[in-house]
Amino acid sequence: MSNEFADESIDVVAPGDVITMDRGSGPESYKVVHKNDPDDNNADDSFLVTLEGSDGETFEHEFASGEKVTRSLESKWESGQSPTPHTG
Repeated sequence: MSNEFADESIDVVAPGDVITMDRGSGPESYKVVHKNDPDDNNADDSFLVTLEGSDGETFEHEFASGEKVTRSLESKWESGQSPTPHTG
């Protein structure tokens, strides 16, 4: 079973999720570090999301509320930082 969910709304993405987006050099996976609440944007209907690439670089990207992204929950639950031990 795949851990990717195509066309999820950015609204349901949470810190720890991994999303795929294209920054100009093809689709790559980025870890969601922080996602603000749209109410923090002075009524803008968008999310300012802090993302981390595989090289450790972080950057911010603004997504419109409801914008579709591909996300994966695998890293959140299979990470060594997970509070729940996983075997297998």
